[in-house]
Amino acid sequence: MKDVLLFGYGKMGSSIAKGWMLKQLDFNFFIIEKESSLRNIANKDGFKAYENIDRLSEIKNLKKIDIVFLAVKPQQMEETIRNFSKLNLHKSVFISIAAGLSFSWFRNKINKEIKMVRAMPNLPASIGFGVTGYCKSKNLSKEEDKDVCALLSAFSKTIYLNNESLIDNVTAISGSGPGYIFYFVEALTQIGIDQGLKINDAKTLARETLIGSARLIENSDVDPKTLKENVTSPGGTTEAGLIILESKKNGLYPLLKSTINNAVKRAKKLNSGG
Repeated sequence: MKDVLLFGYGKMGSSIAKGWMLKQLDFNFFIIEKESSLRNIANKDGFKAYENIDRLSEIKNLKKIDIVFLAVKPQQMEETIRNFSKLNLHKSVFISIAAGLSFSWFRNKINKEIKMVRAMPNLPASIGFGVTGYCKSKNLSKEEDKDVCALLSAFSKTIYLNNESLIDNVTAISGSGPGYIFYFVEALTQIGIDQGLKINDAKTLARETLIGSARLIENSDVDPKTLKENVTSPGGTTEAGLIILESKKNGLYPLLKSTINNAVKRAKKLNSGG
C-alpha cells in the first residue's frame, strides 16, 4: 500500500482528505499540521496527524513516502519545503495546490528533477462536488500518473491541462469561483432585504434560486444560453433585468472579465514572489 503525506489540514486540505476517506482509497495517509486544533480534527476524522515531519519520522521511514500533497498557502510554501531534505526527492511525487507557484519555482527551490503536479481544486470538494484542473511534469510514470488521478478524482471532477500556463486561468475561474458565487448570493440577498423582504426570506430566495438553477444546468442537455433564452419572455421581467446584465459596457460579462483578469494577474504575481 502506498504512502501519501498531506501538508496542511485547513479548509482545502481537510476537504481533500475527507474526499479520500469517503472513497476508501487504497493508500496510507499521514498529515502534517502545526496547528493543534486542526490536528485534533484530523485525528477525529480518522487520519494520523503530526505536528511536524520530525514527529512523523519517529514512526515512519520518510524515504518511502510515495506522494507528498501540498495543501498550504503560497506564502507558507517556503517554510514547508524546508522539511523536504528528509524525503527521497527522486521517489516522491509532489502535488501542489498553491496558486501561482510554477514547476520552475519548485525545481529552483527543491530539485531540478522533481516529479511535480500542479492542481487547482475548489471548495465544493468538501462535499464531493469539486472540480480540479491539473497539469504534470513529463517525468511521471504511468503508475504515478494513475495514482495522482485516483487522489484528485476522489474529491472532484478533473480536467487535465496540457499547458501549465492555463493553471492560472483555472485558479481564477474555478478555484476562486466559489467566492464569486457566494458574493452573488450575498448581494442578491441584500438587495431583497433592501426592497422590503424579511432577512430569512431573502436568504432563502437567493440561495434556492442558485441551487435550483445549478441543478437544472447539471441535469439538462440544454446549454446555459438556451436555458436563459427559455426563461426570457419578450417584454417580461427577465428580459428587463438582462438588459442591464448583458450591457456590453457595464454588464456582467465585462465585470466578470475584469474580475478573472485581476485574479490571474494575482496568481502570476504570487509566482514571482509578490
